Amino acid sequence: MEPPTKKARTDEPEEESGTVQEPEPEELECDDTATGPKAKDRAIFYVEDTTINVLSSKYNTLMPLTDGGLQYLLAGARANLGIKTGRYMFEVKILEVMSPLEDPNARSRVPLPRSQLRIGFGSVKCNLFLGHTEDAIGFDSEGFLLQGKNRTPVAQKFSTGDVVAVVLNQISSSPNAHTVSLFKNGKRISQPQPVPQHLREKALYPLLTFKNVSLQYNFGPVSLAPLPFKCRMVNEVLQPDVCKKKEHTQHAEGQYEVLFPISLPDEGGFDWLDQFLIKNPHYVELSDRSLLNWCEKSGLLRPKGYNILAKGSNDKPEMGMGITALDDLSVRRVLNAVAPIQQRNYVVMEVRANLLKEERAEQLPRWLGFKRVAAVILGEPPQVFKKYSQDVSLRVKQEVSDIEFKAKQVQEKQQFMLQKRQKQMEKDKKKAAKKAAKAQDAMLKRMKYEQLKKEAEAKGEVPPDPPEEEDEEEEEEEVEEAEPMDQEPPTVELTDEEKKRWFSKQPVSALTMYVLNTTFQRYSLPDKAEAFEEVRWLWQKEDKAREYLKAWVQDRKLTSRVEDLQPGDWFLTKWKEWQKVLSGWRAKQTAWEASKVKKQMEATQREQKKKAYEAAVAEAEKEGKEPPEKPEDLEESPKETPKVDLELVDVFGVDDVNDIGSGEPLFSAFQFEDWGMLQLRFELHLLSHAFKKDANDTDRVLVPLDHLPFYFNRYFKKALSTKTYGVDTVEEVVRLVRDTILIAKNPISKLRVLESQLPEELECLNVFIMLTEEHRRERQRRFDLGDESAKLKFITPGGVTSSVSSRDIVMPGVVSGGASPTGGVRPTLPGALSGGASPGGSMRPVMMPGMRPGFPMRPFGPWRSW
Repeated sequence: MEPPTKKARTDEPEEESGTVQEPEPEELECDDTATGPKAKDRAIFYVEDTTINVLSSKYNTLMPLTDGGLQYLLAGARANLGIKTGRYMFEVKILEVMSPLEDPNARSRVPLPRSQLRIGFGSVKCNLFLGHTEDAIGFDSEGFLLQGKNRTPVAQKFSTGDVVAVVLNQISSSPNAHTVSLFKNGKRISQPQPVPQHLREKALYPLLTFKNVSLQYNFGPVSLAPLPFKCRMVNEVLQPDVCKKKEHTQHAEGQYEVLFPISLPDEGGFDWLDQFLIKNPHYVELSDRSLLNWCEKSGLLRPKGYNILAKGSNDKPEMGMGITALDDLSVRRVLNAVAPIQQRNYVVMEVRANLLKEERAEQLPRWLGFKRVAAVILGEPPQVFKKYSQDVSLRVKQEVSDIEFKAKQVQEKQQFMLQKRQKQMEKDKKKAAKKAAKAQDAMLKRMKYEQLKKEAEAKGEVPPDPPEEEDEEEEEEEVEEAEPMDQEPPTVELTDEEKKRWFSKQPVSALTMYVLNTTFQRYSLPDKAEAFEEVRWLWQKEDKAREYLKAWVQDRKLTSRVEDLQPGDWFLTKWKEWQKVLSGWRAKQTAWEASKVKKQMEATQREQKKKAYEAAVAEAEKEGKEPPEKPEDLEESPKETPKVDLELVDVFGVDDVNDIGSGEPLFSAFQFEDWGMLQLRFELHLLSHAFKKDANDTDRVLVPLDHLPFYFNRYFKKALSTKTYGVDTVEEVVRLVRDTILIAKNPISKLRVLESQLPEELECLNVFIMLTEEHRRERQRRFDLGDESAKLKFITPGGVTSSVSSRDIVMPGVVSGGASPTGGVRPTLPGALSGGASPGGSMRPVMMPGMRPGFPMRPFGPWRSW
């Protein structure tokens, strides 16, 4: 049995039988006896007034395409004749319900039912999706009244084989004036529903929205299922009651047009298109943006939502539906095949593709038979467009502000409810503890009373009075904190800087950074050799537009990063040389530390032997015996090599950094920070020179500071973490080695760039050791004078901050338990040899960029070089 319907206009109760109470005798009072000239035109569906997935035939049938993801999208069609006054009807019969193959993963994202029909009337400017437009009203196959996005159950369901008719009553004198009614197989299944006030003075056109069903439509004059009363059909409309929509072709010869807007990213292309479509609604936009909008109007669930912040880019927003055929853009393949065979005007909005000559050459052959027009939108726009851009900027800024404000409100409410639950839990816990304590106290008093009672009875005395039960204390009512109230989002305004912009500021760019940076050097404008029938220069003349593009590309080269940059042979050769030299230096420091330990141990053993010999001689003399023979190794003291004071050595006057005298290297006092600074000096020096060679562009010779982390990762396969060096910004990292790398300003781009103070070809790499040792001494002098800021505060991967001066602990893993340069045993970090945490778990070894955990003796460098 079909469900009972609900009435919208009366307060009378529904009939329990499930049938609909008949309305006022409209059919008797308003019998269509009016006469006059009939309209000569017949109601049809223009191709331009149907969605691109609709196929029509001369047999008054409509069928949607259901391949490549189109089975999930709604189809729509609006007739060409609109009703201004009078009472008219049209019919639709569902011929079949289709069951196309669906992705199993899409079931939770596709609204039910899988097949549906929506039938009603809409204004000439409404979109073709009934249930998603305020300018239309109608019913769906589930028995709901649709107006805007509101759905109200008012009728019975209808399905395959049913003939449904919608009656529009625009007769002001009728009891049911300005209403729509629904009939199934000639019987009323809905009470008359009021037409919204803003639609009553407009001409309303028959409107169909459907999915996975094939339809037969009937505009008359003969009805498929006659109603209980006489009602004219749309094809019998009287001339005064009708309004006809004009069919558009762009040219007198009847040729349709396909438009290719050519605009730079984020320079007004989409805003121009929005303006153009408002003025020319008969054009159909072909773009991923319009496809995403189509998915939204079809009711598909998108986890990220459809707001302006939920897209990766405007030109190629990711679908993100969880439906394979839509996410992999199989639907685009079907649309590209269908669009050129339909007679309508198109706008192919592809920002990147329309700027590339090879992409244009690939697209144009698909549109044979159309007038192919390039619309070049470059340069300074007219004043009217600037004003429009400001309006768009304000609207977008307000929308973003509203989204962020509402998200903040939701977060505050969630935080409030969480705190409220925590307070209630604490309150209940205290209450339970208090109740338990009270019960325990009462039990002790009762036990004591029983004991005293027994003792009194044994002595024959009067038993004591039982303990009085304590009254429950009334809890003080705490004043609950009021829940945060919903507030209206603040109204935003444009800043003076925003008002000076030519183009609107969007929260999402037209192209992703990668796509833009890898393609902009190939951007071009159409020329006579291409297959365009016409090129329209809308904002600037051709010569100025080409100059503007050239200047834009030049400026972009100075400010963008080279996404596809790869390290060249020169870099790889220099990097291998550095790894070899660095490994030798590290081995030399290890050997030097080991030799010092060995000498100290030999001196200790010699001293012990000497004491033992002297004790033996003293014992022999005491006993009157001959003294023992003196060991050979005590006959002569070892010759000590003159010790060199490292702090007095001229750093830049050393001939051999591996031996400043007595085998001691210039870097003998290096700690893990010094090795890190040494590595950083060379890496930035090498990067600055390698970039110039590998970019191979006279306009790109210096690395912009803003792009340093990207290029650093590209060359050395590791992140340039500012926290590793104990600073907050990349600029501070570079300033740590300003004796090697300077931050300068590019006179053309005005960007800050890196400039090495050392030539690209060096006779040897000792200069990096010298600069690092000089820096170490300078830091130590400042620290000795009480300047705590001289310390380098490196942060380990384990989160431990190492804040040491140049005379503190050495790099873990270099020498375990070795001697310090000033004598004695040098302490090491717990866990240094294993690369793990100390037994107490309180400290981890310091790992510099490029070191592998568990291998502290490895040289600094990317993993691939080990």
